[in-house]
This record gives sequence, structure tokens and C-alpha cells, in this order.
Amino acid sequence: MRADCDEVFNYWEPTHYLQYGRGMQTWEYSPDYAIRSWTYAWLYSIVGRFMELLVSRDKITVFYETRGALAIASAFCEAKLYEAVATNVSPKVGQYFLLISMVSTGMFISSTAYLPSSFAMYAVTLAMAYSFRPLGRPRTYAVVMLIGAGALLGWPFSAAAGLPFVVEELLLSSNALTRLRHMVEAGIVSLAVILGPMVALDSLLYGKLAIVPWSIVRYNIFSGSDRGPDIYGTEPWWFYLLNGTLNFNLAFPMALLSLPAVIVNVTIMKPSRSVKRLLVKLLPVYLWLGIFTLQPHKEERFLFVVYPLICLNAAMTLFVVGSWINAISARFTLPSTASKITSSCIWTFLALFTAVSLSRTLALYLHYHAPIDVFHHVKDLPLPPPASSNSNRGSGGERALCVGKEWYRFPSHYFLPDDIRLRYLKSDFRGLLPKYFEEPAVEHKETPARGNATAAALSDPERRRLAHRLTYIVPDGMNDRNEEVTDRYVDISHCDYIVDYTPPHPSTTLYDPTASEPLYALDTRTWAKHYCTPFLDAPQSARVTRAFYVPGMDRGNTFNRWGEYCLLRRKE
Repeated sequence: MRADCDEVFNYWEPTHYLQYGRGMQTWEYSPDYAIRSWTYAWLYSIVGRFMELLVSRDKITVFYETRGALAIASAFCEAKLYEAVATNVSPKVGQYFLLISMVSTGMFISSTAYLPSSFAMYAVTLAMAYSFRPLGRPRTYAVVMLIGAGALLGWPFSAAAGLPFVVEELLLSSNALTRLRHMVEAGIVSLAVILGPMVALDSLLYGKLAIVPWSIVRYNIFSGSDRGPDIYGTEPWWFYLLNGTLNFNLAFPMALLSLPAVIVNVTIMKPSRSVKRLLVKLLPVYLWLGIFTLQPHKEERFLFVVYPLICLNAAMTLFVVGSWINAISARFTLPSTASKITSSCIWTFLALFTAVSLSRTLALYLHYHAPIDVFHHVKDLPLPPPASSNSNRGSGGERALCVGKEWYRFPSHYFLPDDIRLRYLKSDFRGLLPKYFEEPAVEHKETPARGNATAAALSDPERRRLAHRLTYIVPDGMNDRNEEVTDRYVDISHCDYIVDYTPPHPSTTLYDPTASEPLYALDTRTWAKHYCTPFLDAPQSARVTRAFYVPGMDRGNTFNRWGEYCLLRRKE
């Protein structure tokens, strides 16, 4: 896993708050803005609680088992699409799709991500599977309801992936009016069954009327120049082409060639209605790439919605190209030889694709898993020395684990024991950091020992019950312009532990330590290394070997440079 700060702070942290009564709050969860759905987090908290009962109460285990549940959901959706393609298009296309989706780095990343775009990906994949079924009310209802679930519960913009289905229903149907009526009916049912309960629960937890899908659209499109996604950075037009090539390597250009390849393949025959429907099913990838390439703010996760469809498009191209190779070979050789040549070419392509995919996936793990590895060892930290006691500790005697420039690699409170608080040290980052949600405390009782108990001292049922009462509180120090608020920071004297990264050559101009970003591990008088592990230093490493795992070139200093990611504890 790579810790994505948006995934952690906008989804894992609110879910941890619902489960355990503690977590970090971003401005999106302030009732003043309400652009994140509590319903979405609440559903995942149910999965987490089920894992507590079924597997273990250990929080790290709950974290990984929840991700395992996401992997199962993704695999189920991909299996349904495979079944639909193998049955309605070709068993070979189904086989190619299955292999590409199983080994691609893109699916490795997206399938277990706790993000609305991944949830929308599940819904769109299932909708595509149902779209292969015969025309009729059941098919229309299933596709519209699934697209609606992905857009309402997940990401509103994923509805754009359903536009080709609308085209198919209205323009390629013998009874467009009936199909339109069925779509309208299904849309109304979706709003009643999905949006209705969602608005009710979100409004209850925010303490006001909250229609989160509309709030998301309003902020991202209609909020003005000083707000919206562009203030978080923009990327060049080719960003998704590069990203797609990294995550799908040889399969990505094949996916982009799918529509022209199929068109060329059918030009010699009069396109039938079924062929036209197949062409329409290739359109979502092009539509999605076109829409999001035009947006200045680009992120890898925005493409998750169509990742399985990229695999499908690539499989279609591979099938068509295979038929061309077979036809050309048959002119010069026996049919049996032509078939062998075709098979050899296709499986050579798939073998190369698999090798490059595994190289990329291994690189992501081996090069960048250090933060997760380090936070795994937080639970083993010894108690701090008495000299480090500070007024920043809560009444429950919490210890302080501080992060500076590495704040965005924090993997969530699932990795922190209940008596450890996350604290921020001032760094060169100038944006708005999250802060703790309002935490539950037991109402004053006659027993002094419980009168000022903190969340860490409460039982799980108490924490969960009281946390749901506090989500409507408007926190101080929030804004929707990513403007820094300095009340997030603590002085280093308040820190019992620090997580920090030390580059391999601190003296280089790439790493010029500043007053707000010192290299804490070098202060050996104050800090001792509790656990350290190598971490790839991307700016000082070769582009190819940092992006792909190349045996024999990974651990040396010729191509890759390795720093040290450390969990530090205060010395006595």
C-alpha cells in the first residue's frame, strides 16, 4: 500500500472516528462545507466492525481485512464482467481481459483503495457487465441503478461513464421511447432508494440538510477561482497518458487503439446493430480520458473509474490484432501453422505485459513501503522518559508522535495505539492540515475516576455511541481555500516520538535542511532510532529504475539512491 493523504484523511480517519471515537478531520467534514458523505464512511465502518467480530479486534488487522474486503468486491465485479464478455463477445476476449486485469499494476492500486473513485469503479464495472444482457427493463434498471450508486454514494462525476449506455439505449434501440421511460423510472428509483437514505443520514450527522453529491459538484465546478480543485495543483495535458502507461504499460496503447481497430475490422462488412453496440461499449474509456484531460487538476485516482474498462478495451484490440495476424499468416502457411503463429504472438505480448506489470508493482512495494513498515512498529514503542512529560498530554496521559514534512505519509490512526496522539511539527508545507474531530467524553458522573475520562479511557460501545453525536459540531480553524492555520502545530519539546525521513546525501542542494525541516535523526543527543528502514530517494534515483524493479540494479547506488525512514524516540 502507498499511503495517499486524501484516502487516509478523508476516508480512513472518519471511519476510524466512527469505530473508535478518534480521528483527524479535514475541512470537507466541517458542517459549514459538508462535501464528504458520512454515509460512505458509515458503510465502511460497518465492514470494519464486522472484521472486528469475525477476525480480530487488533486495529491494524481490521485495517488490512477491510482492504481485503475491497479486494474481494473488486474481484467479484471483474469476474462478472469477464463472464459477460466471454459469453456475449468471445471467450478469448474474456480470457485476455481476465489476465490483463489480474496482473496490471493499475488494478493492483485501485482495487483495494478506500476511495469514492474505487467504489465508482466497482459500480461501473458491474454496470458494464449487465449492459451485455438483452434489451429490456431488467437490464435498464440494473445499469441505471449501478451507475446511480457509483455516482451518488461514490463520486458524482462517475455518472459520465454511463453516457454511452444512454446512447445505446436511445439510438440503437428499436423502441427508444420505451427505453427512455425505463431509464427515467430507474433514475427515480435510484434517487429514492440511494439518495433518500443518504441525505437523511448525512443530514442527521451534519446537523443540517446535506445533499453531499450536489455539494461536491458545486465546489468543484461553481466555487470560483480562489476555490475548487485547481488550488491543489495542476498537471500538463499528457499526465494521464504517462500515468496510464506506467500502470498498464503495453496494454494502455492497445486500449487506445481499440475503437479504430474494431472499426477497421468491420469496414469490410455492413455493421450490424450488435457490432454498433460493441463499439459503444468501447467509448467510456475515450470519454473519460477526454473529460479529465481537459481538467487542469489531475490525479491518478481520477482514472480508477475506468481502469477495468481499459483492460477490456485492450483485450478487444488484442483479439482483433490476433485475427489480422492469423489472416495474414494463413496466406503464406497452412491454417494450423497460422494458428500457432497467432497464438505465439499474442502470448508473447501477454508475457511481456505481465513481466513489466510485475516489475512496476514490485517497485511500488519495495521502493515505497517504508512508511507503512515504520508505522507498524509504533505499537512497540517504549514509554517515554519522565523528563519528556509535557503539558500537551491529555488527561489520559497520551504520548505524542510528531510528524513534520512526512505528515502526508501517515497511514491512519489504525496504526496508532489509543494512548498515542498524532501531532504536527512546522514544516515548509503551507497548506491546511487536518485536526482532531471533537472527541467523546463520558458525561460527568459521581465517580471521580470517570469524571474527566478521555476517549482513550472509554469502552468501544461508549466511544462509538458518543462519536455519532459530535459530527455536527463546527470545528474552528477550517477553510475551503487551503490556507494554513497555525494552531495545528506543536513545539518539538512536546514530542515523545518523531517519524521522519533522512535522505542519502543531506548536503546536496536537493535537501537543504531549513529551520522548519531539520533532519531530526541527525540530532543524536536528543533522538534515538527505534526502527529505521530504507526508502527510495526518487529525486536522486534514475527514472527507469525508480519506476520499475530491475533485478541487480535495485539496491546499489549506481541507479537508485536510498535514504532512511525512521521512527525516533526521545532519549532519556
